[in-house]
Parts: sequence; C-alpha cells; structure tokens
Amino acid sequence: MLFLLSFQTSNMKKATRLTEIDAAVNKFMPVTPEHPFYVDFKDLRGDFQERKVMKILSVSTSEDCRHSFDYQANPYNKTMLFLAGMRGSGKTSELAKYAKLLHSPECFFVVTCNVDEELDMDNVQYMDVLIFQLEKLLNMASEQKLKLDKGILDSMQKWFEERVKEINSSLKAEGSAEIEVGGEATIVGLFAKMLGLTARIKMGLSGSRERAETIRTNFKNRFLDFSLKFNTFIEQASTQMRKQKIAQEILFIVDGLEKTMSADTRRKIILEESNRIRQIKANTIFTLPIELMKEEQRIKNFSEIITFPFIKVKERNGQFVKPALKKLREFITKRVDACLFDDISTIDLAIAYSGGSPRQLLRIIEHANWQADESFGKITHTNMEVAIEKLGNDIARYLEPEDFELLKKLKGDLDAGHPIGFDSQIQVLLEKEVIFEYNDGTYKCVNPLLERSKLYKHHVS
Repeated sequence: MLFLLSFQTSNMKKATRLTEIDAAVNKFMPVTPEHPFYVDFKDLRGDFQERKVMKILSVSTSEDCRHSFDYQANPYNKTMLFLAGMRGSGKTSELAKYAKLLHSPECFFVVTCNVDEELDMDNVQYMDVLIFQLEKLLNMASEQKLKLDKGILDSMQKWFEERVKEINSSLKAEGSAEIEVGGEATIVGLFAKMLGLTARIKMGLSGSRERAETIRTNFKNRFLDFSLKFNTFIEQASTQMRKQKIAQEILFIVDGLEKTMSADTRRKIILEESNRIRQIKANTIFTLPIELMKEEQRIKNFSEIITFPFIKVKERNGQFVKPALKKLREFITKRVDACLFDDISTIDLAIAYSGGSPRQLLRIIEHANWQADESFGKITHTNMEVAIEKLGNDIARYLEPEDFELLKKLKGDLDAGHPIGFDSQIQVLLEKEVIFEYNDGTYKCVNPLLERSKLYKHHVS
C-alpha cells in the first residue's frame, strides 16, 4: 500500500496558481509520511494517543524513538486491533505512519492490505480479505528472499491445489471458466506458484457472483484446515524472519473496509464472520466502519478497539486550540501556497468550519477556489464565506424534521456543558457527518458547516 499511495500521490504538487488547487486538495487521496503534504497531528486528537496503540501492540519505544517488539516476552500474544473513527479523520494516513514506524528488524514485518484498491468492493467477504492478506505476504516474503523450508510452501501449495481442483470441478459443472494450475517445484518456483494460485483465486473472487460464491463456499467448508495452514505459515515465516533478522513478527494492516458499497457488507465481514476472525492467529489492525462503532461491546469479545477522533479545533468557549490551528495552517499551506489567499484570516476561517476534519477542510478550500476570480488570482474571505454557506445548505437540504428536533436538543445540552451519550438517531447523524465526535465520544457537536445553513438557523438557532 505504501508503494501504491506513493505512486498515486507522486503527481500531487503544491499549488502556486488557482488552477492547481483542485489537484493539490484531492480529498480522497491520503498521503504517506514520505510525501511533502504529510502533517502529523500527534497529540491533537483529544484522548487518542499514539503510545496507546503501541502499548496494545506490545511495542516498546526507546528515547531515540526507535520501536521494538520483544518476541520472547510475547510468544503467543497476537493482537487484533480495530482503529475506529469518522470518515475523513485521517485513519489511512495514520496507518501509513504506523507501517513506516514499525517495519524494521527490531519490530514487525508490516504487510499493508488496501482492500478498496484491489478487491471488488461491490461484492467482498472476509474470505476474500484473508486470501488477499496471504497473497500480499507471499509477495513481500518473496521480495525479501525469505528462506522458508521447502516443506512449508510445498504443504501450502498442495492444499491450495486440492481446493482449486474441487473449485474447478464445481465451476465445470456450472459451465464456468476454471482456475488454472501450474508452476515449477523449486523453492523459488513454489513461491511463484503459490503467488500464482492466490492471485488467480483472488481474481476469481472479483468475477461473477456465482463464481466468487463457489470459491468462497469451498474455503469456508474447510475453514478449520485453512486457518491451521494460515496460522502455521505465519508462525514459521515469523520464525525464519527472526533468523534472517528481517523482523520479529508479522503485522497485517487491513485498510479500506469502510469503503465497501454497503453497510450490510461491512457488518457481515466484521460481525457475522467474527468466529472465523478469531481463528486467525496473526497481529492485525483493521479500520472499523463508523456504523459499527455502536457494536463496540460485541467486537471487544475478540479484539481491541481504539477511537481515532477528529482534531479538536476549538474549546467549548469558542477559542481556537492554538497547537491545532498551527498544524492545520501547515496542513493547508503545504498543499496551497499562502500567497493564493488574500489573508491568513481566510485560512483560519476554513479551519474553523472544518470541525477538525482534514477531509472537510480540503473540501472547503476546493469549493472556495471554485468561487475565486482567476484575474485576481487569490481566494478571498468572501469566496470562503460563500463556499461555507453553500456547503452548509447542502448538508441541511435532506435532513428530516425530527433530525432538527434532535439537533435542537443537542445544542441545549452542549450550551449547558452536558456530556452527550449514545443515541441511535445521533449515531445516524454521525454516519452522515451531520454531527462530529471528539475525545472519548462524550463530546459531540454539530458540523460547523451545518450551523451556517438557512434551515439550521430556522429550526435550531
């Protein structure tokens, strides 16, 4: 994933003209720590702390900021962690940072699986994700020239070939194209053969629904065997990595689940497949879709959860949080030259209405740029005001009367300084980004953009 993101963002350059701003503020392209646009918002997300993630992963951090994992102290400690948070909070960039920090001989062999880039997001299940994880691991292990015992790969290869034969038998009966099998028997050839098998199986999962279901059903019916093979391979690969001083353990980062096309799909992957997830013994970080945050107690039965909130931009009294303001100014000016704004106050206006959402901040600047006069060559305070009001009205347009009633009650609680607990209707508004959440989840507020809309002013203010 790090290579993929680096390749995708390589053409993203700092804007020095208005015509370059749209590309520079691409809100759907996360950046990695190596990119010039990257900004680390460490210690600016309320109760969230990076060191807590490290503790959950049993990672120690030295005074010179080197990270290490003590395998001898944690031989059977396999961490399953969900990073939960609202869309656009920057989870992908945060995970890219962890991948960079932890990928070392003293720590983990980090295998990042960006499912939204390589799987069929219209039709994806947990088995697809697992096979994708295995393919990525095999590919990276081959690149590292991991000297696995021939018997390990031979056993895996034979097991997969048996599955492919059974799948092909079913596909042939259905009149569908079969999965090809082939390859050499040398250790290098076995790596290539296993990669070829997993790649073709993954390709089959992205084909017709009938074909994908045939493949999944075969693996699910033998999941106990599959999990045993998978876990044994992970253990023996990790042992060899320690011998070759490549890493102490394997860590998977599975990102992009929240980008599947339906909430039902996401629920099936994480909740309905929880028994299968438990059977996989590998250190793994998943992103948790926002609508499943309410299932925290169920998920904690087999995993840890840590919330990754938006950046707290303002205190309850309306005053800017100065460190956050400074970092968000940096976030903007790394992408868009400060000379393209008529004044620093115009940048601060965008920050105030971002609500601490990096993605929303980029959207505001994009829309303000659409309002700007090319002949003047700058985004003005007026351009920003027009963009903010337009975006606020867009959010308000499809809210129901009962939504405004809830927002009115929420405003009263916020004005009184009351903590805001869970409510199913509030959860729906969180998913729609009508309400933002901070800190430990008890501090919520209305999306600042919405407060500028005519409908909100009429019904609430």
